Amino acid sequence: MQAQSEEPSDLASTEVRWYFGDFVVWEAQRRFERSGEAVRLGPRSFDLLLQLIKRAGEVVSKSDLLAAVWAGVVVEEASVRVHMSTLRKALGEPGDSDECKEWISNIPLRGYRFNGRVRREATGIPSKAVAPLRDPGFNPLPVRLTELVGREADVASVLEALESHRLVTIVGTGGIGKTRLAIHAAESHQHTRGTEIAFVDLSSLISQAHVLGTLARAVGVPADLPDTIGAITQRLIGRTVLLLIDNCEHLVDSLAPPIAGLLSLLPNLRILATSREALRMTGEYVFRLQALAIPEAEQLSLTQALHWPSVELLVERAKAAGAGAFDESHGALLAQITRQVDGIPLAIELVAARLGVQPVVDLARRLDDHMRLYAFSRAALARHRTLAAALDWSIALLSDAELQLFRWLSVFRGRFDVESALGLSAGSMDNEVAFDALISLVNKSLVFFDSNDAVAPYRLLDTTRSYAAALLAHSDERPTLLRRHAMLMCDLMKGAAAELSDLTEQAWADRYAHRLDDVRFALEVCLEQQSDAKMAASLLTASAPLWFHLAQVVEYRDRVSAALALVDRQPARDIETATWLNTALVSALLHTGRSTPELGAAADQALAGALAVKIPVLELQARWGRCTHDMFRGEYAAALDQAHTLMAAAQSWSDPAALNLAHRVMAMANHFCGHFQVARMHSEASVRIGGGLGHARANMVGVNAIVAAKAMLSRTLWVQGETAKALDEASDAVGRAQAAGKSVSLCSALYGACPVALWAGELELAARWIHLMTDEAQRKGLVGWLRYAEWFSQGLKLSIVPDRDLYVREVASQIATYDAPHREMLATFCIDWVDDEMIEHVSRGGSPWVAAEVWRAAGWRAEQNAAIEEADAFYLRAIEAATQQGAVAWEKRAALARARRPGAQPVHN
Repeated sequence: MQAQSEEPSDLASTEVRWYFGDFVVWEAQRRFERSGEAVRLGPRSFDLLLQLIKRAGEVVSKSDLLAAVWAGVVVEEASVRVHMSTLRKALGEPGDSDECKEWISNIPLRGYRFNGRVRREATGIPSKAVAPLRDPGFNPLPVRLTELVGREADVASVLEALESHRLVTIVGTGGIGKTRLAIHAAESHQHTRGTEIAFVDLSSLISQAHVLGTLARAVGVPADLPDTIGAITQRLIGRTVLLLIDNCEHLVDSLAPPIAGLLSLLPNLRILATSREALRMTGEYVFRLQALAIPEAEQLSLTQALHWPSVELLVERAKAAGAGAFDESHGALLAQITRQVDGIPLAIELVAARLGVQPVVDLARRLDDHMRLYAFSRAALARHRTLAAALDWSIALLSDAELQLFRWLSVFRGRFDVESALGLSAGSMDNEVAFDALISLVNKSLVFFDSNDAVAPYRLLDTTRSYAAALLAHSDERPTLLRRHAMLMCDLMKGAAAELSDLTEQAWADRYAHRLDDVRFALEVCLEQQSDAKMAASLLTASAPLWFHLAQVVEYRDRVSAALALVDRQPARDIETATWLNTALVSALLHTGRSTPELGAAADQALAGALAVKIPVLELQARWGRCTHDMFRGEYAAALDQAHTLMAAAQSWSDPAALNLAHRVMAMANHFCGHFQVARMHSEASVRIGGGLGHARANMVGVNAIVAAKAMLSRTLWVQGETAKALDEASDAVGRAQAAGKSVSLCSALYGACPVALWAGELELAARWIHLMTDEAQRKGLVGWLRYAEWFSQGLKLSIVPDRDLYVREVASQIATYDAPHREMLATFCIDWVDDEMIEHVSRGGSPWVAAEVWRAAGWRAEQNAAIEEADAFYLRAIEAATQQGAVAWEKRAALARARRPGAQPVHN
């Protein structure tokens, strides 16, 4: 039936309301009511309903619904089915006066149709409260999909505790409702106090070592910074923040030190934690959460029973599950059910799910029989026995397929999507059967479904996952499922890497960041439980972008090292697997600090292995690693030799990505060898062929090909005396990187842009770029790039510190502790930062790209000692070196210094 409507004259000042049956949909406010009471719907389910009622009576295809509700997001058609199931549950059955047998019909092979009579009205929009702003770097609180029932006094107690204590821990058994209470209390605290909130979920962690990194990421801080606590402190200082740390019980020992440190450093920080045991810390306020109150009397009417929160929760969840109306005679039975499960909320929800398909009389009797079996068990505390009994009872009612899938899903450490669930069951269960089993598990409250999450809406609660994992452990399926999970993660990470060039960094993170704990778990299995070095290597190689994006490069480096150790322990060494791992290790080491013997050894082993197995992409990456390592330690001649070999190999492969990388490596090596014209030629060639390459494997760790080429080109152009062109290329590189939203590419662009701005005297621009590079490197934990930002900052300070001479002396006193590349960069900023050792190094042919600058500094030093002839000789040597290299900028500096020396003849143009 078509909706009746009148077009409003002013859409900006109207609210559109849609009426059908007892329901009202407020379109602008995105509110859904039944008989004046709010009905909770997730955003996707709400949008589906809106699309259907706008076209009431018409068949709306799945493709139209996907296009309207998931615009710009790639999801499977199964997502429509899942949300449609949720929507149907919320709508319930139409009444006799609603003129239809069901609100929504599935028309096979065509789509869905809304059957009810719909009326549309446009009215003035009432004023709305402005929601508090949220820091986009903070993990938000999970969206509450159901109302909190019977916990008003507990919320008030937690809020009161937060007023007088800075660390409050909600302690209680599994399934008691700690997380829901904490979320509700945090929301109330935010509403009344305007506090910023960050949510930290520890439930999926499998190691104590991951605690600090998880805390850091929750507040938008990289996990790999040398001083993570310091970085978190810097992020939160001066701000009023509440950290909600959920599921602490298995990590209590490793949580105490960082929590104590943060509380001591941040007076405006409060922490609300949930745990099955207290954290046992000084100043901790422990709030012990009890089960919901249950009625003692056996003979109660429904009205009387609903005064008890346990019965209220049971009835509300039962109605959501599709149960029919309860009458006054059901009060005693409902009260009996809540007593049977001791008022434990999770147990109540499991039982309530059955009331959608089972009469309350039958359910109460069967549940009573089942619970008696547990009454004589003394193996666990009473409430633990009750929850186990409720879970056992729910499991006993599952079909074989549902039970099998429930066990299998326990291998997921975090959220998952339909595709992952079906991938786990592929080959052992028909896809349709598996999908129906998944939906049934959701309906029975054994799998949690979050309709607000368009990417991975399913998860097992910690309690149910532990239970399902125990079932899996007692079966003979576990080894197969763990391997299948590892293979699934490997395939997912390969797909994620392929999407790097198509998505912004944030969009990519939204889609894949939640996979980290599953990747960790799969690696634990491969490295420790099932000893599969080849699978570990494949997973590490495929998942590299995930670790880099989440600033977990140090952990990634350590896991690669662990995998290499496993390879070494095998009876027959797998050279190809070891080579992939050594190549990954080189990449990680390059991004986590300066050149080390470990990096050199890994680079040598990667190259030797690549040549032995004769795999072009491995040779490409290995030579890139070896060459970059040589450049990082100032061995430019060795780097150039590797670059020539790499170029010859790339030319023989006819692979544009490989050739592009070879040109970039040749450009860098020639630049640092002082062959500036050759470097320029290779940079320009890289720019020409760089378009369309995206993030091919040959581009290494996601650096945009054109950005990287332009960054080096800008430095070379400036040295050649083309300042305007250099600044243009630098600005273009930075702009491209910012538009792409890729941190590594931005740091690569600024590696070229920052020194160009400093050399050109564009101090305001330099300050802006250096600040940007520092922030980006710190934000993403890119320690290798951060050190360059620190070098450039030293050059900038020359122009902004109040006492320049004092600052020059302070840096000069530290020169001996710096490596060669650091010294070379500082030499271009200040001639007083060149010492005898560097002059000797250049005289032996070292640091060729700054040789002219070092000779100029030597002339300046001789001039200060009144050795005028010696100074003149050094200046001439600087001019000669610069002329031979085509380094016009260095030549001008040296010529100007010589012209200004005492006794110099005036220069006439």
